[in-house]
Amino acid sequence: MFEEISELLRNLLPLLIPIAILQVILLVVALVSLLRKRLPFKDKILWLLLVIIVNLIGPIVYFAAGSHYLDEKIAKREDEAHGYRG
Repeated sequence: MFEEISELLRNLLPLLIPIAILQVILLVVALVSLLRKRLPFKDKILWLLLVIIVNLIGPIVYFAAGSHYLDEKIAKREDEAHGYRG
């Protein structure tokens, strides 16, 4: 039984290593991107938790939907702060 599992892991390892590396890269890039945004504390914490806790798809969700949404939210807040109406 142990030998079968060991053999399976040896066969899957070449596939899992690139996926793991890609996942770590996505996670780091998402976190850096999120931390650089000028967001309210609660928004930043919510997205940080999503990206970290839902590690496999969190960074993908952030880049697919969250980043654009947050950029629009920041722009709207800055426009309101400067007295622009849109």
